[in-house]
Amino acid sequence: MWLLRVMVVVGTILPGVTGHGGLIYPPSRNAVDRFLPAFIGGKSPKTSCNCGDSAQGCDAGVRASGGGQPCLWFSQGCTIGCQKCTGIGSHTSVSLCNTSMKATLPKYAWTMNRAAVEGSVNDTYAFNPWRAPGSAPVTDACGTAGGTDPSHAGPGDAVFADTEFAKFGDFGSKVLQPAPSGTVWTAGSEVEVSWGIRYNHGGGYQYRLCPAQMNLTEECFQAHPLDFNREKQTLQWNNGTRYPINGTFVDVGTHPAGSTWAMNPIPRIDFDATSSGQAPGFVNCSMVKGNPVGSGCRQFNPPCPWDNGWYAQPPAHTSVDVEGACSGDWTGGRIIDTVIIPADIHPSDYVLGWRWDCEESSQVWSSCADITIVAP
Repeated sequence: MWLLRVMVVVGTILPGVTGHGGLIYPPSRNAVDRFLPAFIGGKSPKTSCNCGDSAQGCDAGVRASGGGQPCLWFSQGCTIGCQKCTGIGSHTSVSLCNTSMKATLPKYAWTMNRAAVEGSVNDTYAFNPWRAPGSAPVTDACGTAGGTDPSHAGPGDAVFADTEFAKFGDFGSKVLQPAPSGTVWTAGSEVEVSWGIRYNHGGGYQYRLCPAQMNLTEECFQAHPLDFNREKQTLQWNNGTRYPINGTFVDVGTHPAGSTWAMNPIPRIDFDATSSGQAPGFVNCSMVKGNPVGSGCRQFNPPCPWDNGWYAQPPAHTSVDVEGACSGDWTGGRIIDTVIIPADIHPSDYVLGWRWDCEESSQVWSSCADITIVAP
C-alpha cells in the first residue's frame, strides 16, 4: 500500500477577519461560482479571494482559478484534541473543549510568537490547529460555506454570498458537485499543486486524496496523504515570475502519524501588539495612522530577499490588510508545491483535498478538486 507524508501551512488574522485561503490548482469545487457575474474579475458581494477591492476586483493573474468564494469554505472554533468545532469566533488562547492534549509541533515550524517559551503562559497559540497538524476537528472535509452556521455569522469573517451552488452553512462534501478540471496525473509521477492566501494566519497545510466514489470524509482523506518533493517549493507572482524557496516540512507530531505537512512560508504581519492574540509584553508593533508599523509586526523573515516592507492592499492607503513582496496577506501570487503520486495507486477518479491548519486562529481551511489518475 502507498504510504505518504503530509505538509502544513500557516494563516494570519485581521480585525474582524481570519486566515482565508484556497486551492488554486487544480481548480476546486469550492471555486465553482467564479464564473457567475457577481464574481467576474475578482469581484465579490462579500470577501474577494484574490483582491483587496471586492467591489472593483483586480487582475488575479495566475490566481484566476481561485476566484469566486473558495476562501470562504472553512471550519471555525476548532482546537486540538477536541471532538468537534464550536463554530464560534476565531482567536483563542485556550482549549475549546478543556482537553489535556499538548501541542506537538516542533518549534522550528512555528509561524507565530516564536520568541515564547513552549508551554509557558506566553505560548498563546498552543491550542490552535497548526500546533498539532491534522489533530483539530473540522466541520466538513471540503469546508463549510462561511465557516459556521449562519447563527454565528460575522466574527472571523464568517460570511458567504448565497448562490445557485451553495448557501451559508452548507457542507462542501454534501452540496458541491463534481467539477471535472481536466487534470490528469500519472501514477508514480510528480505533479505541481498550488494554493493562495487572502488573509494570512500562519500555520501549515497538506494535500491528500480520497477516491471519488467514496464519501468525502476527513477519515478518507487522512488515509491517503500525499508526500512532497521537499526540494521544489516555489513562489509564483501573478505575472508568472517564479522563485524557488527552501520550504519547511514537518513529519513529527502530525496526524496521521508520520504524515508530512508544509509550513506556510509567507510570514504573517500583525497590525498592533494586542489584537492578534499576542502574549502580554509583545512589543515593536503598533498601529500608526491606520497602518501597522514596527519590526515586530512581521512574524519571521520573508522568503524572497527583496521584501523590505509592506503596503496597504489597493485601493486603500491605510489598512491592517497589508502585504509585502512575499509577506502578509499576500494576494500577489501563489505557493506552488510538488507532490508525489504513489506508484501503486489504483488508476481512477479521485478528489484532491487541501487542508490548511491555522496557528493564529482556531480555524481550518479546506478545498476539494476533481482529478483523474492513470496508469503509466
